Amino acid sequence: IVKLLDDLDPGKLRENLHHRFTVEQVEIILPQIRCSPFHDAIYRVFSSQKDDHLSLEDILDLCSIFSLNCPKEVRASWAFYVFDFDGDNQISLADLMEAVRRLTWNDQDEHKSIDMTEAEHVARMVLQEMVFNQQASISPEEFVRFCSRVSVFSSAFKFRI
Repeated sequence: IVKLLDDLDPGKLRENLHHRFTVEQVEIILPQIRCSPFHDAIYRVFSSQKDDHLSLEDILDLCSIFSLNCPKEVRASWAFYVFDFDGDNQISLADLMEAVRRLTWNDQDEHKSIDMTEAEHVARMVLQEMVFNQQASISPEEFVRFCSRVSVFSSAFKFRI
């Protein structure tokens, strides 16, 4: 990672180990993130200063969580914050609708994308399946527990460098 960042912006890390790279720079070395419908949420979660920039430490955290060797529970706990779009420490119906919208959005033809009524229906079904409490939202603990039971999660929320 350090070599990739140094190739991208020679000498910056030697001058300042706390240098913050722009999202655009990070996307050059990690194009997998750029292609994700959740790229902005991933940067929001991993940017320690919440400024659309990432330090070396932020990038190492991101790569560690998305690595093949990261424990599933740790990966799931970080994934929770990616899906908590409003930052209220719960995944609500609105958060799930946003996730469905992002997953089904068609850039080429908006009419082929899911409409909000369908997105709400899907989000309600997900809530019904996942919620173990009386609230209409998913807690971090419930999310981690659910992800541990879903085999596809461990292969979906990772990448190789």
